[in-house]
Amino acid sequence: KFIILNMVKKKLAFVDHNYHKKTRCADFLREIFSEHFIIDDYWWSLSEETKLIKYLKNYENIFFFQTLIPSYDLLKLRNKNLMWAPMYDNLPFDWKYWIKIKYTNIKILCFSNKVKLHADKLGCQNIGLKYFIKPKEMVFKTPQKTLNIFFWYRNDLKLRDWIGLFDLNKINKIIYFDSPDPGRKSEEFDKITLDKYKIELIKISFLPHAEYIEYVKNCDVFISPRKQEGIGMSFLEAISMGKYIVSNDDSTMNEYIADKNIGFLINKKKKKSIDYNNIINSTNYRIQYAKNGYLQWLEQKKEITNFFLSNLTKRKKNWFTEILFFLDFVKFYLKKLFKPH
Repeated sequence: KFIILNMVKKKLAFVDHNYHKKTRCADFLREIFSEHFIIDDYWWSLSEETKLIKYLKNYENIFFFQTLIPSYDLLKLRNKNLMWAPMYDNLPFDWKYWIKIKYTNIKILCFSNKVKLHADKLGCQNIGLKYFIKPKEMVFKTPQKTLNIFFWYRNDLKLRDWIGLFDLNKINKIIYFDSPDPGRKSEEFDKITLDKYKIELIKISFLPHAEYIEYVKNCDVFISPRKQEGIGMSFLEAISMGKYIVSNDDSTMNEYIADKNIGFLINKKKKKSIDYNNIINSTNYRIQYAKNGYLQWLEQKKEITNFFLSNLTKRKKNWFTEILFFLDFVKFYLKKLFKPH
């Protein structure tokens, strides 16, 4: 049966950012596509992006997670079945970029309402979904008098951006995971600051996922580390454990945390502090929210392959868009020609 099934299945090129080899954050999509396709992984990096077209042109079905190949190479694939899941946090929104996206006949998988609204506005075929992770074992202290807070410092959000929201007397400790994004610097703390805010500093470049999950499980409040997210795996994992989420008021976090019982949105224009009692009293509400969200996702995820396999209305050639692609091509090679060796 296995051999026959694999003979029937077509191949899918899955193009993913090479950083995700470590995080494996797109594996939930691989699992979905694997029901219909045999998946071949291709890992995007800035130095390799122009080489990918050599392989991708041999596939009829191609999925891009976060990253795309250069537009002039993407144009060569416009008669293929293409889908792209862009991430809100690093997505250009200028019209010239999106008119080229529309012209290449690529279907858009939107994990952010803002991305979907933009795709709708410009007439790109798209589908909008809200991803939830399967709820994990919930760990809460009883009786609860003080809070344990988990914060992963990546660079966007700093301690000063959120510490003032809390009554320090209500904090038991802050687990501060110091692992900035590549090229970013750590925050520096003296002993007085560490003691004042009850910080337990974990200074390590990479924390194994199982250990990371244990830290989050044993905390009450999770501080979302970035000001914007594409999907936001870190805070979604915290939601799956029923934790109270504190995050910047932007996508995609504010699409999950519209309810004050789920978390608190940092908005500099509306300065408020966090109600300790709300964190304590909304625990069961958050647990149910995680369960309901996951059940919703189980229904929604069925739409992904249906949308991917659906027929797409092909767009006629347009001289203006062709010129935009040609200018991209010229710009790339001029840059390459005059690049210092």
